[in-house]
Amino acid sequence: MTRALYLVHGWGFDASFWAPLLAHLPDVNAQVVNCGYFASEDRPALPDMPYLAIGHSAGSLALLGQDLPGCEGLVFFNGFPRFTAAADFPDGTPERVLTRMRARLKRDPVAVLHDFRALCGTEAPLPGAPDVDALDRGLEALQHQDHQTRAADWGNRLHWMTGTDDPFGAAQAGFTSPGERVAGGHLLPLTHPGLCADFVRRRLDDAP
Repeated sequence: MTRALYLVHGWGFDASFWAPLLAHLPDVNAQVVNCGYFASEDRPALPDMPYLAIGHSAGSLALLGQDLPGCEGLVFFNGFPRFTAAADFPDGTPERVLTRMRARLKRDPVAVLHDFRALCGTEAPLPGAPDVDALDRGLEALQHQDHQTRAADWGNRLHWMTGTDDPFGAAQAGFTSPGERVAGGHLLPLTHPGLCADFVRRRLDDAP
């Protein structure tokens, strides 16, 4: 039975995002990535035992683009294989929105973050001073990366949960693999940590 997790948070948040969910999984070994949006980047080594990779929002996109030796499955909350709209991904956000967001980020990062986080469903204080360069790299990834093929390659080893009231079309689109739509918005691991933990535990129990 798999008992390790490797977690990547989404854009505009930090590693503390996962604390409510992990509080429901005290018996699980968790390696938590900090993408460096508010503090020094911290990317721990992948677990040295079989594990599940857990992503929220942009963290899902990042995991799809990463080599994950030893990973037995992916679990995504409010995730997507690409973020911007394309002919084969009509539910995405228009690319011009990201272009404007990146330009505004350089002028007033705090305002951009507050507006984005409010859209996601939280008005909690920022966890620290914004690192504009790291945030811009994150937006660039959202603007340009497309991992639809890699998502399909995971087949039924990719499991997802998304909120029926998620404001982002990309997250509403889901994946072709098994998943669940639940009442909620874009921050399910924060707003529904017990539900998300149960979803993770089911995947842990299903793993070889």
